[in-house]
Amino acid sequence: MRNFSRYLVAVAALLALGACSLADDYFGESEDPPLEGKREAILETGRGATADADVALVPVTVPQPQTSDWPSAGQNPAHSGGNLAWSASAGLAWQANGGTGSRDAAQRLLATPIVSAGRVFVLDATLNVHALDAQTGGTLWAVSTAPEKENDGFGGGLAADGEFVFVAAGHGQALALKAADGSLVWRVNLPGPARAAPTVANGLMFVTTADNATVALNTSDGSRAWLLRGISGAASVLGGPAPAVSNDAVVSALSNGDVVVMHVANGRELWRSSLGSVRRFDFGTKLSDIVGLPAISDNVLYATSAAGRIAALSLRAGSRVWERRLGGMSSPWIAGDFIYMVTDQAELVCLFRPDGRIRWVQALDRFSDPERHKEALYYAGPVMAGGRLVVTRSDGVLKIFNPASGAEEAVLNIGRPTSLPPVVAGGTLYTLSEDGTLSAFR
Repeated sequence: MRNFSRYLVAVAALLALGACSLADDYFGESEDPPLEGKREAILETGRGATADADVALVPVTVPQPQTSDWPSAGQNPAHSGGNLAWSASAGLAWQANGGTGSRDAAQRLLATPIVSAGRVFVLDATLNVHALDAQTGGTLWAVSTAPEKENDGFGGGLAADGEFVFVAAGHGQALALKAADGSLVWRVNLPGPARAAPTVANGLMFVTTADNATVALNTSDGSRAWLLRGISGAASVLGGPAPAVSNDAVVSALSNGDVVVMHVANGRELWRSSLGSVRRFDFGTKLSDIVGLPAISDNVLYATSAAGRIAALSLRAGSRVWERRLGGMSSPWIAGDFIYMVTDQAELVCLFRPDGRIRWVQALDRFSDPERHKEALYYAGPVMAGGRLVVTRSDGVLKIFNPASGAEEAVLNIGRPTSLPPVVAGGTLYTLSEDGTLSAFR
């Protein structure tokens, strides 16, 4: 599939990142005795976050819970967070088959499920769309989106508006399906494979492609409204963030570390800013990629990057409100006066929205076998639901934390390795595991 070969290198790079901490196990102990003195990290990846004692005095107020669907990546077009209705004392309600799961570097589940009008929709690793009943998990329909005689391509995602489900995928096409039965409404070619899920707002479907172009399609018939061409980045991770839309601005986060703000109506570039400071990992590859969803609230844009930055920028002018040396591949979650995120140091962090100061830091387990540094653990999220912060952990558990203190309060068992963040709709929390199992907790 075109454009995908250069992205597969990032998988090997990420595997190398997880493996480099295991080097002693592979190559044996050093023959020389260790040097005396205190060891201090010299790489950016070893610094971690530090809480600010002053901002710890600011009370944390949890927003009122809201019951709504999750029709697109990030719950709404602006990815603006909030507190979703759910009970943190929930249990497993059902598990169902959500289609083909991840198998290798060439076949990965990259898209979170979406929930709309009583249905859960899943884009599986072979680009089939599955519709399930949100209450029972029963299969309603399943259709293939791949073009005829073409099996390559993966990634992309889904969005819905109640009546239709919109698909943008790695095979380089966009589709609209009827939500009721999966029948095809329209199909058009994209300027390249979709890097991420689409975002639907204002009668338009916004898609970011693998070569960093942004295209807007009319949801009625798939015709192109406008196109802003991009510049291919260097190494990037698989997948990516859906565009964010707020009022007349649409934001695309690109694989080169840029965030680009465009006018919704015509695609005219308003401004762009880079979060791609040089960040060299142990395996020698520079990654500036933005994987977490850009989030917009109160005319401020929040974005994180693998280059080790989180920044707040004025949506209108592009000027930096603040910036912190915290980064990672998770999406920032906004709730009240605070932002919550998981860093690349396996820390759950709470930041004060006005100035980015850190209120608390909760260290997360990095290995299933911490003494031997084996079986690395990874986290996705957080999402605020039921007044608590919820993250998935790669070994198949949900971890629940107090947003005021960061203290861990509960653990729920998914039972299957899970790398995607949870989604919450209608009082139910859903997870999609690596083997394609969809789980519902309520």
